Amino acid sequence: MSELRNLTARLLHVLAEAQKERPQRDSLTERADGTPELEWVAYERNVMKAEVNRIRAEAGRGPVSLAQIERVEGQAVGHLDYSSKFALYCAELALSA
Repeated sequence: MSELRNLTARLLHVLAEAQKERPQRDSLTERADGTPELEWVAYERNVMKAEVNRIRAEAGRGPVSLAQIERVEGQAVGHLDYSSKFALYCAELALSA
């Protein structure tokens, strides 16, 4: 359990650092399906994917897809503690087989 807690803290820090860039990333971009979204949303999602995959590589696990990150992000959206939940769910992905 402490590994999950440690990874959650690590990922929460990574997310918090990425969130500092929001003011510089306030334009719109397009998702693969053509749907518009704020650039900072895509940036933060990609930062988390990169860190989850770095953790997985350190443990000899294969990478996760952007779709997997989007799925766990979707579980966190709407929660008052969105950042903590997103970090936790990403930590769970990092540890999954």
